[in-house]
Amino acid sequence: MAKTKNVSKKLVKKLVSKPKSTVTMLEYSIKMIIPTGVYSNIQPEIKVSAATPEEAHEYIAPHMNKLWKEYFMVGERRQEVAPVAPTGPVGTAEPTSNPTGSTGPMPATVEAPPASNVALIKATQAIESCLSLEALDLIKNQVELSVKLSKEEKPKLRVMIVEKFNELNADAFIKKNA
Repeated sequence: MAKTKNVSKKLVKKLVSKPKSTVTMLEYSIKMIIPTGVYSNIQPEIKVSAATPEEAHEYIAPHMNKLWKEYFMVGERRQEVAPVAPTGPVGTAEPTSNPTGSTGPMPATVEAPPASNVALIKATQAIESCLSLEALDLIKNQVELSVKLSKEEKPKLRVMIVEKFNELNADAFIKKNA
């Protein structure tokens, strides 16, 4: 009898190396349409050369975001009016008796009212213009989380939110039963 050796057959995989890509990126661009008003748009486009699309995108994105913030619906934005408060005490002229005994205007020292809080105005407008319970819930959460609203303003806004909640529930009830 002839001896046979048990030879384990090993699978040999041939590694096929892919040829290196000869494609190089020459240009990467982002173009977007920014509505600036009714029937008016601008179309900025930024083109860059970069090694990878990710690198190019990281460079372009902040510039496009800046353009969007600057020009989006610029024709329809309300002009923000910064509240102007007097810098010092305000004098009022009231007829009073002077130390000499004659009557005449004598300036009284009155402190100027604080400048109106923009956050309070915006929150009030949001509550008043709210049309759904879901939106009102979002506004309520924002009011609670706001650091721009004072401790005295939040309870006033909570009362407005409850009133708006009751109004929206009444409207929903009427629509449901109509």
